[in-house]
Amino acid sequence: MDLSVIIVNYNVKAYVDQCLRSVERASKELQVEVFVVDNASSDGSVAHIQKHFPWVHCIASPENLGFGRANNLAAAQAKGEFVLYLNPDTVVSEDNFRRALEVMRAHPEVGSMGCRMIDGSGHFLPESKRGLPTPTVALYRILGLAKLFPSHSRFGAYYAGHLAPEESGYVDIHCGAWMLMRASVLQEIGGFDEAFFMYGEDIDLSYRVLQAGHRNYYMADRPILHYKGESTKHQSWHYIKTFHEAMAIFANKHFKGQAIAYRVLISLGIYAKGIATLTRSWGRVLLPFLLTLLLGYVFSDGLSTYWERNHRYVEGGAYPERFRLVFLPLFAVFWTVSMAFLGAFSKSASLRRVISAFLITSGVLLASYAFLPMDWRFSRALVALFSLGHLVGFFLVRTSLHARGRSGFFYRGYGQAEAHVGSEKWPLDRIALRVLHLRPKTLFFHPEEHSYHGMIDAMATISTLVPDGVRFRMSYPSWTLGSDTHATASESGKLALSQSSVRRQKRALDLLIAAFTCCCFPLILWTTRGRRMLSHLPAVLSGRMTWVGYLAPGAHLPPLRPAVFQHGPGAFTDDIAYESDLRYAENWRPELDVYALFGGSF
Repeated sequence: MDLSVIIVNYNVKAYVDQCLRSVERASKELQVEVFVVDNASSDGSVAHIQKHFPWVHCIASPENLGFGRANNLAAAQAKGEFVLYLNPDTVVSEDNFRRALEVMRAHPEVGSMGCRMIDGSGHFLPESKRGLPTPTVALYRILGLAKLFPSHSRFGAYYAGHLAPEESGYVDIHCGAWMLMRASVLQEIGGFDEAFFMYGEDIDLSYRVLQAGHRNYYMADRPILHYKGESTKHQSWHYIKTFHEAMAIFANKHFKGQAIAYRVLISLGIYAKGIATLTRSWGRVLLPFLLTLLLGYVFSDGLSTYWERNHRYVEGGAYPERFRLVFLPLFAVFWTVSMAFLGAFSKSASLRRVISAFLITSGVLLASYAFLPMDWRFSRALVALFSLGHLVGFFLVRTSLHARGRSGFFYRGYGQAEAHVGSEKWPLDRIALRVLHLRPKTLFFHPEEHSYHGMIDAMATISTLVPDGVRFRMSYPSWTLGSDTHATASESGKLALSQSSVRRQKRALDLLIAAFTCCCFPLILWTTRGRRMLSHLPAVLSGRMTWVGYLAPGAHLPPLRPAVFQHGPGAFTDDIAYESDLRYAENWRPELDVYALFGGSF
């Protein structure tokens, strides 16, 4: 037996399915056995593996054993010359195993090996190669020297800065997402230390390989895809706490004389990095919102001062105090929150989406103006000017963030939201050039038609040419997988309406349209569709119905409340309804519902 592959799975059925597909391809012409240890998943992973991958040795644990203990359970049964620990949210290329075994057999001094990994957006993962996290290395990282001098052999040692990502060579530490062990070395030093429940066990095992007199090697060619975060979420306080506890175990085990100093340093490093990560994550969401809110208020205050002095109170006087203390802040909050719910603050928002959100928000505000008490109706023209002022603030914030490299100003394509790579679609061999010029928002790969090697290389190339500009998806018959989707890994689809954030947008739009209906009922009462809207208004406000929904609801679609109107034309066949509903669920945007209210379809 050449190789024993061990995968520990926990509630990531779709990702372990993809991983096993790639493992099956990579095992061609090799003697490979595959173990999947399921840590008491509740998503039907075991039944799925047993049905679709009968050649896999599936070990169903009745409890969550943790990463190290689960791996050891399978390793005790492994018969391969080499043992590969592999995460379920990884994809290996067709020649990854063969090349790895060639390197190991050519270098008998190597006891353990890691490889180059890219994430779901095509970017290199620095933890693919690491140095031993000694107190000194931890200090360099805390002081920021590792970031200032990432390629320095000493200051950049945390991520093995002496090696470029594309350069193979000796390192200290591997990442457990793809970790190849010589079975004889594994028997000599033992498996994972089960004192580590999760995180840190790969660092400990790599270090014990070095202590036993063997070497660790980083293989730069034949990279793998590691979605990083599907099986465990990294941007959370729970991750920070768990990792800190793991490193405390490591310090007490290997640095007893320096354990206290090490723990202090590593604690500072972990929590500083964790707080920075969480702040950065929330900042990407909150900062544009708060800056737009502030600038919108400032512009509104300036416009109202101009209007007050030059139009409303030319001969003296001023708006009442409540105008600036209550009316302007409430206007700013409502405008900004509405734009956020309608998707205008999304990093990938197109100009069309922003304008649609602006028109909807401004329309509701202008219509609501008529229902304010007389002493609160300061000027309809001011309401329109305030809305424009907030829009200017929005554009200034987006321009500023774009200038700092935080995100693109707008999606810069030719109206193409997505593109597919496959037969009679975009060719894989010229995909980078097409993406560079046509800039699709989302690129779908179809693994049934291409090699994983070609798709992984294409993702890495495209991420270099168009950083942060394209989302990647792997499309299978039962699901579509990507690292930036909000649905869980076990859901059978990544349609827009299956995502909680999009469903909240749709509910917010329902309430905005309901408010508009209330404000404009004297006008819409004269139309058939308007009278229908008024009759269903209580049901929509209570959440029992939605304004726009499917042509033919079915189990293949994310559930929606019964709809007042359909998103498409009245006459349709079953096959048209099926395809049209899927397109609606997959590509839902606020303007689609607004368009449908006027009798249109997309």
